[in-house]
Amino acid sequence: MAILTVATVSLAAVGDVASSPNEAGPSSAEAFNRWHFSPHPHTMDSKAASFASFQAMLEEEGVAEVVPAWQLWRVDAHYAKRCGTDYFLVPPESRWRQIIPTLRLLRDEVIPVTGPLEVASGYRSPEINDCVNGASRSKHLNFKALDLVATQITGREDIFKKLCILQNQIGRSKSMGLGAFYDPEDTQRGEMGRFHIDVEGYRTWGFDYTSKSNPCPKIL
Repeated sequence: MAILTVATVSLAAVGDVASSPNEAGPSSAEAFNRWHFSPHPHTMDSKAASFASFQAMLEEEGVAEVVPAWQLWRVDAHYAKRCGTDYFLVPPESRWRQIIPTLRLLRDEVIPVTGPLEVASGYRSPEINDCVNGASRSKHLNFKALDLVATQITGREDIFKKLCILQNQIGRSKSMGLGAFYDPEDTQRGEMGRFHIDVEGYRTWGFDYTSKSNPCPKIL
């Protein structure tokens, strides 16, 4: 029975990324499948068993199709390279459900505006956070936040304008946190069009992680 479960998970993970722009490299679906069949470093159990349980939880909550599930276990690729860690990480099971409110916000409000999204970074371990001098209260530490990119970008300013409008419309009522890593006066920065979403309080910030760099007043 366990073998059948692992095979199903592998096929699901590959299918998830069929339209993803990140089809190669250490953060790809292929790399994930190699990684999640390897033993867990602490229990020596296959990570695939944990991922099967994680997928089942997402399906139970009705959010399994919001973004490719395997991407939710991605580590920021720059951080993984810098810190010498795996490019994927199993979040503590006690925190799995903490990502559900953010996924619901993506499904109900964000994706209708941006189109399909790819997860660039999900859970961040304390060890990685220390390595990169991350914020001690980062929502990634509790698996409550995602960094994302739109996969059908029509233009970075267009994406961020839509996000800023959305933040003005529903940000307070939805407790939406928006990290908008874009500056219309310096378009060489943030070429990926990456942004952060959580539901841990209404606020908006940019490159310096404070409201001072919020690009929305410049865009709208």
